[in-house]
Amino acid sequence: MRPAPYEETLPSGRLMPVVGIALIVIAVGAVALPLVVPPSPGNDMGPGDTAVLIGTLAVTVVLGVGVVRMRETVRVDDVLEVRVTPFWYRRRIPLDQIASVTPMTLTGRNSGGWGIRLIPSGTAILLDHGPGVHVAVHGKRALRFRCGDPDALVAVLEARGASVR
Repeated sequence: MRPAPYEETLPSGRLMPVVGIALIVIAVGAVALPLVVPPSPGNDMGPGDTAVLIGTLAVTVVLGVGVVRMRETVRVDDVLEVRVTPFWYRRRIPLDQIASVTPMTLTGRNSGGWGIRLIPSGTAILLDHGPGVHVAVHGKRALRFRCGDPDALVAVLEARGASVR
């Protein structure tokens, strides 16, 4: 009998919402500035300039809202899957490809910064500092990510047949 699938979703920490809100405020400010400050003679905004301004505002606000709502989901069933939503990052690692799983404390310093980062050994996903794991994969880049209980994740991977040591 196979164990039940393991799944946990971690919200981003305090940093990501601040970054997202800052993006939104900067975008709104950048659009409001040309509308509030009168242009110098001969430098009126044309319809193309207005369209670019509104398009930039829309893209930046959507990006800011995405950063505010960012979440990381870890799921173990037949594969180890790590997703970052609402962005489209997803990595699926077959359990037989896992070489080892090492619990560790993740910080911006040991993970190359905040967000989804390339590190010398692979990829790191860090939306908040705290407990996490480093997953070494046979023949591919390693994956480092946060999880609520690294020991429980290691136990689930081991129960499902992954090589965790």
